[in-house]
Amino acid sequence: MKWRGPVVLVALVAVGTGTGYAAAAQTRDATIGVGVPAPVPAQRPEQPVEAPQPFAEDPDDPPLQPDLPMTTTTRGSGKFEITFPAPTGWTTNTNASNEWKWKQPGTSNNTYVMRIEQINSQDITIEDAIDIRVRRLRDEQEDVFIVDRGADSLEYTYRSNEGNARHSFMRWLDLDASGQADVEIVVHGREVDVDGTRDLIQRVGDGMRGASSA
Repeated sequence: MKWRGPVVLVALVAVGTGTGYAAAAQTRDATIGVGVPAPVPAQRPEQPVEAPQPFAEDPDDPPLQPDLPMTTTTRGSGKFEITFPAPTGWTTNTNASNEWKWKQPGTSNNTYVMRIEQINSQDITIEDAIDIRVRRLRDEQEDVFIVDRGADSLEYTYRSNEGNARHSFMRWLDLDASGQADVEIVVHGREVDVDGTRDLIQRVGDGMRGASSA
């Protein structure tokens, strides 16, 4: 018997092809899909980037100047009494029994303002108080940028609810050396007020004394 190599090889290939096709036909899903076609989401979709929104125009009041005349002021009572220098002639609003706000009469909103709050009852360190403030800023305000953080201070910028750019300084004081924050001071202003607001908060904080201070 003669070996017909090419003929047998062709036959084997044909059988293998047929078998593979039959197996594929048996395993192929022949069902017809239902529903409305929808695009498949990308594995790494690009988030839309919103264009930066311009800030609202600042009031054109003259900038706050350093070296304001100051008058010694007392707030609180008993062991919670605090004494400190405050700008002479500024009006005071009492926001709560432990919180006061100072503003120069005749100035527009979104210019400059100072707020002082006693926080003795919170029983937190100054470091914790700063951490809490930073978290609140980022949760509650827009365009927050931390300019500087010190051991007892914070400088930052943000967008006000009215859309104005604000530059703020905060400081916390431990007046009785207890290891806990007693007082929080904040001065808000415009960029043109920075020299004056920085000077104001430093002078108020440096001059503040508590009832138990030596």
